[in-house]
Parts: sequence; structure tokens; C-alpha cells
Amino acid sequence: MIHLHTQSAYSLLHSPIRIEQLVLKAASEHKSAVALTDKDVLFGVPSFLRACRACHIKPIVGMEIEAKENEENFGFVLLAKNNTGLQSLYKLSTMAGSRPLAIQDIAEHQNGLIILSAGIDDTIQAVLEQEDEQQLNRILKQFKEIFDTFYISIAMNDSRYRARLNILLKECAARLDIPTTALSRVLYLNEEEVNDLKVLRAIDKQTSIEDPTLNVSYGRFFRTDEQMASLYDAQDLEESERIAGMCSLTEPFEQSTLPSFENKLGIDSRTYLIKLCKAGLHKRMNGQIDEAYVRRLEYELEIITRMGFTDYFLIVYDMIRYARSHDILVGPGRGSAAGSLVAYCLGITHIDPIENNLLFERFLNPDRISMPDIDTDFPDDRREDIIRYLTEKYGHEHVSQIIAFSNLKAKQVLRDVGKAFGYPAREIDQITKLIPSIQGIPMTLRAAYEGVPAFRKLVNSHSKWQKLYEQSLRLEGLPRHTTVHAAGIVLSSRPIVEVCPLKNVDSLLEACQYTMENLEPLGLIKMDVLALRNLTTIKRILDNIKKDHGTQIDIFKIRKDDRKTYELLSQGDTVGVFQFEGDGIKSLLKKVRPHTFADISVTLALYRPGPMENIPLYLRQRQDPQSIHYLHPALKPILQETYGVMIYQEQIMQIAQVIGKMTLSQADTLRKAMSKKKKDVMDSYRQTFIAGALSQGISEAVAQKIFAQMEQFAKYGFNKSHSYAYSSLAYIMAYLKANFPLYFYQSLLDSVTGSAEKSAEYIFECTKRKVNILPVSIVHSTGSYEIEENGLRMPFQAIKGIGKSIYSKILSERGKEPFKDLFECMSRLQAAKVGENTILSLIDAGAFDEFGINRITLRENLAQIRNYASIVQVEEADTIHFDFSLASRPRLMRYEEKSFERAQREKSVYGFYLSEHPIRTLRIKRYGQVATLADIEDQLGYVRVLVRIVRVKPHKTKRGDMMAFVNIEDETKTSEAVIMPRQYEPNKEALKAGALVLIEGRKEKEESILANKLTFIDLDEFA
Repeated sequence: MIHLHTQSAYSLLHSPIRIEQLVLKAASEHKSAVALTDKDVLFGVPSFLRACRACHIKPIVGMEIEAKENEENFGFVLLAKNNTGLQSLYKLSTMAGSRPLAIQDIAEHQNGLIILSAGIDDTIQAVLEQEDEQQLNRILKQFKEIFDTFYISIAMNDSRYRARLNILLKECAARLDIPTTALSRVLYLNEEEVNDLKVLRAIDKQTSIEDPTLNVSYGRFFRTDEQMASLYDAQDLEESERIAGMCSLTEPFEQSTLPSFENKLGIDSRTYLIKLCKAGLHKRMNGQIDEAYVRRLEYELEIITRMGFTDYFLIVYDMIRYARSHDILVGPGRGSAAGSLVAYCLGITHIDPIENNLLFERFLNPDRISMPDIDTDFPDDRREDIIRYLTEKYGHEHVSQIIAFSNLKAKQVLRDVGKAFGYPAREIDQITKLIPSIQGIPMTLRAAYEGVPAFRKLVNSHSKWQKLYEQSLRLEGLPRHTTVHAAGIVLSSRPIVEVCPLKNVDSLLEACQYTMENLEPLGLIKMDVLALRNLTTIKRILDNIKKDHGTQIDIFKIRKDDRKTYELLSQGDTVGVFQFEGDGIKSLLKKVRPHTFADISVTLALYRPGPMENIPLYLRQRQDPQSIHYLHPALKPILQETYGVMIYQEQIMQIAQVIGKMTLSQADTLRKAMSKKKKDVMDSYRQTFIAGALSQGISEAVAQKIFAQMEQFAKYGFNKSHSYAYSSLAYIMAYLKANFPLYFYQSLLDSVTGSAEKSAEYIFECTKRKVNILPVSIVHSTGSYEIEENGLRMPFQAIKGIGKSIYSKILSERGKEPFKDLFECMSRLQAAKVGENTILSLIDAGAFDEFGINRITLRENLAQIRNYASIVQVEEADTIHFDFSLASRPRLMRYEEKSFERAQREKSVYGFYLSEHPIRTLRIKRYGQVATLADIEDQLGYVRVLVRIVRVKPHKTKRGDMMAFVNIEDETKTSEAVIMPRQYEPNKEALKAGALVLIEGRKEKEESILANKLTFIDLDEFA
């Protein structure tokens, strides 16, 4: 027999079965076929088909679904007989994702489907329990009439009660001549795994496994043939085999292509693309076109058209054209597309690939057929406009997003399972805190157990932790909920639902149910439409400059030799600059001291986990070019810009071309094989390379050395096209920061409103740069940062709890006429329904400072002031006016304000210190003898500093112990402290952003203190 009703973990939180395990289980039971029938969705189909192929077992693709008829609910299992049936499943699954299905929906889309009753708790089950044969007869007769291939399922015979009811069901089916089949719903593979299901159901319902209302299905495991034979009639078991025999999917499945681009001239796409490129090249070169550009353009166009990608380029070009015509800033390009002259001519990228030695073959290799990948950046507040345009142009059915899954990762699964077990939140935090979050390194439970001694010790310390760990381990990695790919958009010439099911994940656009890597075989091409916050920042800067000065800056035409920009970069003054904000890359900038655009790109390319190994060599040879040794003179023109170090992938390709006489297509294949360590490919190309070297008189020994060097550096080589593209964006931001600092900080701070940590970082940066930050003002503030004299006025929404719904009342009231004085202002705000808590926050933020009364006095007298405001407020009909003659203004009791208390209240409403840094106050009160970070800037050896922690970055040592790199600041500058395991372990709970600490240690190199002793300071002592 064949199990025809099997759900996987893709029936989210309704089954713990992993696809591969399901197929392996069926194979181990010697099944000829295995079915996948998740509830309403087809998420798991691609991996299911791959797993079946690997195990040489027939896949049966299906779906469990519910449908409504009047007030009756029915459950069905739909199985695809063939590829037509698979398409029917696509359509029904898509429909089920957006609305409840009707019986008629299934009837209209039943082509190629086998339809089985699901044997679940539905109307059929209800009439069976009532033994209402007349109703049962009516329902089954209706289904027989409207469904072409219909079976009644005899399900759950492991229940004596259900088995008795199934006798009646079989009798009725026999009378109506409807075939029956055995259907055992499978939700987990082995009987004991019901506990996994129970935990998943508890996670889904956000409750405990002890909750009596929790619906858990017992006995729903993958039974053996012998177990099934003891429960079901032989004829029904044999029928499941016959149904499986009726199902046969044939690959390849239905495919699509990109939509054809319709141009305004009505000519074919190839001719139109050539026409656009020639016009674009003429414009780029100001009519002075070098022959090298003509040859390169002809070469690229020939490859693009031969590979069938003309429409792809035109669609991207048109999308960018639309953006620019609607005042939407578009990035300079990213990724390997910057190596294409066609992309440059079309305005898709803004880096000249010939001038900068960028290679087209790194983007499109004619010898290795793969889809082009042009990623385009847009401001994060305009991305939806682009998607809306694509949808309107190509049709809603032809455009979709791409689904992604949020999985139960290490910390999340511990939290979810812990909650299901009823553990208190504080206890769950106790164990999750022990799992380090290391950027770029995915941490699993097993890796934490093996590599983090404190985690392993806690797990082994008590049975409750062991139970939590073991259960979490069983569920780790299962999909928890759906989301969408951050950037991917799919365009299709056919309605997408014909080649892939869709799911309504958010309101913007439906998403393909298959993840990104499963779309290309279906001819569905992904385009990355990326939302980049930095572009939003740049656009606001440009708009504000234009508004105030009437100057329109074209960021793609700014000089690449601006002295102020290179000074800023050389000083590492790059807070807020795209890709150059981290302490490590700032330190590298100070060492490189870039003075050309190529230097910026090299810095960006070097600061990556692998290429970092080459930093000392690069700096040494940059410092002393005479020390550079080239294995052959032909390498010098290729490696000169990077001082003899192979940094870029394109350099590897050029060396293969020049020394090994290989085509650039071959060189790209070799480059990829080297980076992926594909020995067979490398060995075959090694012979080609050596032969090419020998043919031009280069000795085999030298050629072998060069090849070995290429092999060594290719592991870490960075994509030069991508580096140049991103360096272009970084240069633009550095240029704006260097030349328009007020506008830069205004836009930068607006972009992080709501993030106390980033706001504090940027405000500290402003104070260092002598940019005055003015507190929120009831008279001057708006909804965003505003330039005021030589400073920036903070917006209302910088205060915690004051959103647009609140500050719009203030702006509306102020718009009627300016506030005259404190009492008139307070009266009007109270009448405008601005609440007391908001007023208190405004007081603590300094919003009323300009009325000349200190903040503590206002707080202590607020009740009197609001009472006065109530008296002078006069309501007549639908209007409110004020009669200030009705009461005398209250006499305010004056209080002395303490600066430290004032700073603490500011911190409570802003999330950071504004008018006075606490370190400065502490230094005055107690720590006058402790040096500032500025004092020890050039000092090495023993140091003692009083600092505030800005950010903590945990790191695992080679021995597996945890340590941390900690960004610190005082009132003078920022720096870094290194906390080794001996200090980290006892202090990890206290090491948090915002903590004040006295650090004693050694300064062995610039900008870094190796901490030997940490003394944390309790601010309450100074209140």
C-alpha cells in the first residue's frame, strides 16, 4: 500500500517531518511511491522532487484542502495525475492563499486531479456520527457527479469509533458505486514523534503543551504495511496502489520566459537595444568615441542577443528610466553588472568598465550558460513605487515576489520550546544569552554545545535544560513562518500561476511559493529590486541643498579628485558613510590614506574575512613599491594598481588571459573553479595555462609559480566590478559629508530616528565636528531634523512615545499662530488633547527651555499650570477659545536643577545623553585624575580610562572561548577595548550598550585597549 495523505514541516507548525526524512522513510519501507500533501500549500514540492529522484522513488504531488458549500465544510486530498493536474494544484493553492475555497472552485480546476475525501473532522464526519444516511447519500452523490475522479477515503481505522463509522461510509459508497481507498493521515514518521507535534502545536498557538485545549493528533505516524493490513481491508489498501499507479509527473515541467519588451518604435528588441546602446555610448563619450568602446559594445551585444537576454536588459533599462523620470534616485549599480559596457551605455550602471578594467565575462560568460543578474538599488521609501510600475506595465498575473522562510534557529527554537514547556521567560533568557551572535557565522545548537563551554555546562547541569536542549535540537531548522525575499521580483511572459503556485504573504504583491533557487529551472527570472536606506539619505541631502540653495547636484558627475573627500577618508572620518562605518575599516582607511578612487575600491575589497590576510602584504608593498617582485614582467600592468597583490577576481582572469593565452570566458571558468576548489576543472585548465605560457616563451617553472599564486589568491579574490560600484556610492556619501556636513548629518539623523543607539552615535559624531545639536523645541521643532543657524534642531519624534499622531496636534496648533509664552502654550496644548505624559516628556527633553524656566520647576508645578489651563479654556458651540482674565497666572515654586538629574531625564526620553555627557559629570565629581581617550591617543602601555560602552561584539576564540570587542566613548572621542575570555565570562551580563565602566589595561596599539580590569559604575550613586 501507499500512504497518500502525508504532510511535512511545510504545513507550518502542523508537522515535524522533514522532506528528506519522509522520502528516506518511504524508501526504507520499500515503497514504490511517496506522496506529499501539505495543507493548502506546495512549498516543499521542489525539494520533494529532488529527494525522490535521489532515492529512485516515484513522487506523488498533492495537497490537503478545505472547501465550503453553504454552511458545510469538506476536506479533500487532491493528487496530481500528471503535469496538467500539477497546474491545477498551482491554481487551487494560489486561490486558497487569498480566500476560502468553494466546492465549485475545485470542480472548475479538477483537470488532471484525483480527488479523495480527506477523512478529517468535516461535514461528512458529522453526518456519519449522526448516522444520517440520507444526508450522506446526498453529499457523496453530489461529489460523484461533479468530480471526474473521486474516491471516498476510509481513514483513521486505528480508532474503534471511526472504524465503526467507516463501515456505514463503505456501504453508502458501494451503493453509489464510488470506489474507496485506505487513507492514513501521516503527520510524523514514528509513533513517539507525536511529542514533537505537540510542541509545534503549542508554539503555533502560543500556549503550553499542558493546555487541555491543544489539538494534537495521536496515531498519525507512518505505519508499515503490516500495521496497515491489520487495520484496513485488503481491497482498500490495494486501491491506494492503483491510485499511486495513476500518478505520473513528467519533467521538465511547464516553463516561462521573460515578458517581451514592447518599445515605442515598434521594432524588434535586438534592434531597439542596439539603437539605445549606440545613443547611450555617444552621450557617455560626448561624441568622442574610441574604437575600443565600439569593439567592446559590438562584442557584448552579440553575446547578449545570442544568449537571448535582450529583453532582460531592456526591462531593467525601462525600470530605471521610469525611476529617473519620476524623481526616484537610482544607485550607480552593484555586482558584476558594472563590468558591462551595455549596462553603462543604458544608464543601468555608472562605472566606465573599459577605463576601470572591468570584465564583461565576469558578468556574462558565454561558455557557462547562466542567467544575467542585475541588481538595482532604490531608496527604501520608493521601492514600492517601482514594483507598482512593473505590475502595471506587465500585469498583476505576470509579476510576483519570492517566498522565504523564517526557520527555527538556535535562539528562537529555545525560546519557543521553552515557552511551550512553561519555563519562565527569565529562565529561557538565561540559556539563550549563552549562545553568541557572531556576524556572518550561523550558530546552531550543536555548535553552541560543542563550542561554548558555558552553554554546555548549563545544559548538563539539570534535567530540565537537557530536556529543553534535546527537544529544541529535534525541531531546529524547521520552517516557522513565511516572509518574502528582501529584494527578489519575478517577471514572466505567462501568468506565473501556470508554472508556479503563488501565496499572498503581504499586501504588496503575491509571492512565488518556491524559494529563489527553485525558480530558474522554471524559466522564472529573478530581478533584485533593492531598498537601500543610504540612497534615501542621499536623496534627502540633495533635495534639501536644492531647496535652500537652488543647486542641483548630479551625484554621478561629481569630481573624483575632491581634496576634502580624500582628507575625510584618510582620517577615517566615515561615520554614516556607506560601507565604511566599522571601526576596522576606518582603521584600514587611516593606514591606506586613499588619494585616488582606485584606493577606495582596494580598501573596500581588502576588508573582507578572506582578503584581510593580504592587508599586511598590500600595505608593505604600497609603502615600498621597490620591494614588489613580479614573477613575470607581463604581470606588472595587471597588478600595478594593487601594488603587486592579486586582490580582484578580474586580475586572476586577466593573468589567465595574458600569461596562459586563455579566452576571458575560459579565464572566468578557471577563476570560479579556483574559488570553489574544483580540482578536476583546475587540473584541466592548468594544462591549457601552461601551454599558453610556453607558446610565448615563458618557462614552465615560472608558469607553474604564477598558476599556484593565482590559486592561492583566487580563494579570497573580490569582485572588482562590485567593489568599484559600491565604492562609487561610498565616495558620493563621503563627498557630501565633506562638502555639505550640515545637510549630511540632517539626513543621516532623520534616517535613524527611533534608534536611540544610532542616534547617539551620530549625535556624538556631530559634537566632534562642531555641529550644534539643539534639543526639541515646542516653538521650532517639526517632524524631522531642521537646519537652524549652524546646528540641527531635533524633531518631536526623537522623543520616545511621541509619534506623528501626537506631534501633528502640536504642529497644527502652532500653525494657527505662534506660541507666545509658557502659560498660553500649555493652555493651547491641553485644549488640543496633548496629554500630561507627553508634556512631561517634552519638559524632560528641553522643549520648553526657551520660556526661561528650568525643567525641574516645570515638572513640580505642572499640576498648577494644567489646572490654570483648564480654567481659562472656554468652550462655546463647536469652538474653543481662551479668556486669560478668568484666573491669575499661578506663582511657580522655583527649584534648583541638578545637571546630572537633568541629563538622566534626557536619557530617559531620548534614549541617549544630549546636553551633558555622563562621563564628563562623573569625571568632575569623582574621577578627575582619570585620563580621557583624547589624552591617551598617542600613549602606549598601562592606561586607565572612564568610558561609556557603545556596542559589544562577541567573538569566539580559536579555542572556542568567548571574548568581545567593545566600542567605547567618553566626552572626547571613541575607541575600542578588547575583553579577553578571562574578563568576558564574569562580566558578560554587565557588558551592555550604555553601561559606564572604568577600564584598566594596556594599550599596545593605536585605538585599542586590552582590558585587564573592569569596574562598572552605578549611576544611582550620583543621582
